[in-house]
Amino acid sequence: MATAQTTSRKKTVLTIKEKYLALKELEKEGTTKKSIAKKYGVPPNTLSYWVKNKSDIFTKYESGQYGVKRQKLSSGKYDNIDKAVYKWFVNARERTVPISGQIIREKALDFAKQFNEPDFKASEGWLDRWKYRQNIIYRIISGEEKSCTPGMTASWEETHLPTILSRYDLQDIFNADEFGLFYRMLPTNTYHAKGERCAG
Repeated sequence: MATAQTTSRKKTVLTIKEKYLALKELEKEGTTKKSIAKKYGVPPNTLSYWVKNKSDIFTKYESGQYGVKRQKLSSGKYDNIDKAVYKWFVNARERTVPISGQIIREKALDFAKQFNEPDFKASEGWLDRWKYRQNIIYRIISGEEKSCTPGMTASWEETHLPTILSRYDLQDIFNADEFGLFYRMLPTNTYHAKGERCAG
């Protein structure tokens, strides 16, 4: 006896960034919904739904609060905590503060108290999902380009250093380029946004 076989087309789930790019392409003269839908592998009615929600998609993507892997526009149960932690995280990294997973979880609990969310648990699972949504990775801090700027050393090289060196003969002056000093040393690893240089 022959049995009927049913085939189902695999659903294509695109990220907010991909939806944004598809809608931007649709704005170009000469493009059609059919061609864009085919390019991104979605049914025309799905693209029509994106067009209907174009304003929301553009706002979410351009706000920078949604990682490039984020697919859904809807907010989670603790979206307020997610956004607050991400805003704090960006600010801390702009100041090159090393951030560990434990620090992120503790900060999330602080925001949960502020927002009166007693049921929120800053578990490892929550942290993993938060990192995935915001496209955050863990890397070794490389280099020291953030530790000292030309403006910080200009006056030293022009005034202080010549004054100190004038007290010694050239034969008594040596160059000690680098040495190890670990007094109150900061962590050598940190979470940071994927694609950005992780400098110390």
